[in-house]
Amino acid sequence: MDVSKRFLGDCAQMAAEIDSATRDIACEMREFPTPFPACDVHFTRLSEERSRLQRMTTALEAFSAAAHSEASPLIYPRDTVYLPDGTKQYHPAPASNC
Repeated sequence: MDVSKRFLGDCAQMAAEIDSATRDIACEMREFPTPFPACDVHFTRLSEERSRLQRMTTALEAFSAAAHSEASPLIYPRDTVYLPDGTKQYHPAPASNC
């Protein structure tokens, strides 16, 4: 995939910032006084934020792997492929492994 090196650098910087935020949250959660009630809003917010950051990290890693891959990106059934002559063609559904 042809992706700008600058854009990949920005993604790497974003991944580093996410990693730093994840470490900060982990530290704050470790220092949280125990036992904490299950309804503790602050701890629940920290846990949700940690999960959100983990999903962002996973998405950035997947994007980076796809950007460095020589394979064509996965095209979903409703996506269109624009041909060199300007016409569009609907790509067939990917084969199922099930």
